[in-house]
Amino acid sequence: MTNPRTLWIALAALLLTLLAPTSAALPAPAAKLDVVATTPDLAFFAEAIGGDRVDVKSLAKGRENLHALVVKPRTIVAMSRADLLLENGLSLEATWLPDLILASRNKALSYATGGRVNCSAGFEPLEQPTSLSRKEGDVHPEGNPHFTLSPLAGRHVAGRVLAGLVALDPDGRELFEARHAALVERLDAAEARWARYRPLFAGKPAVVYHQEFDYLIDYLGMQTVATLEPKPGIAPTPAHIARVIGLIDEHEVPVVLTAPWSNNRSAGAVAAKSGAEVLELPALVGGAAFATDWFALIDGSLERLCGAYGIEPPKPPPADEESIGGR
Repeated sequence: MTNPRTLWIALAALLLTLLAPTSAALPAPAAKLDVVATTPDLAFFAEAIGGDRVDVKSLAKGRENLHALVVKPRTIVAMSRADLLLENGLSLEATWLPDLILASRNKALSYATGGRVNCSAGFEPLEQPTSLSRKEGDVHPEGNPHFTLSPLAGRHVAGRVLAGLVALDPDGRELFEARHAALVERLDAAEARWARYRPLFAGKPAVVYHQEFDYLIDYLGMQTVATLEPKPGIAPTPAHIARVIGLIDEHEVPVVLTAPWSNNRSAGAVAAKSGAEVLELPALVGGAAFATDWFALIDGSLERLCGAYGIEPPKPPPADEESIGGR
């Protein structure tokens, strides 16, 4: 049977070919770089650094499951016009991005030309598997791909985006570097702010549905005592749910952490039977009303974790007058 996603991409690619202008009617190159980011997190950094020299589009929205993004015709059109593709990497987009690039027929979107940038390259991932057997579930060969939920990821992503923009638009270097420097100043303040949460959460038990929040949990020094998915991408069985409920009771875990796309009946059932609550946190910028940018995503998530665990948020030192979200 034909894969529905593959068929949809093929049909959209055909439409793109039919609508493409002839070589004589090709428009003049745009003044701005057309940047396509696979996630709204990467789009935020591209806009923050690129300023008015870029036009940025995110393929995914904040509440979508990036493991299985629904590709639409306009997605292929955006890819066909892009000068630069920013991808999360760590195989997060592996099930749909290769076919999408192929369908776009945009030869510029390659690592060799500099038109494709893997924003996770060089970042040390968590949970690199020792086995790639399908028996282990939906395993990502390079490790956990949800690295942008680490408060330490912003500096890395900013550097990767800066390098990608400068490579394609060297005339914009001065602007890009100035905006990157301003972003780094904001990162300095934010990282100092976030570090004050770490001693408050060190050793606290956590229960998650999927593994989106493992980088945030690791940063805070928390301990994951149970995962509702027995293996990544595998739905929990009644027996596994019973074990998780027992661990929640044993460790007195107040909440089950879940993202919008994985906030399902299993999470609610476990919470109801254990006395815990479901805490839905955004996995991406735009995944909640408060997650208006990447800084607000981290700030708001930490604030809500404090509320769920009954922890008084750390007070800023007198010299730190920056508000939540860096605004």
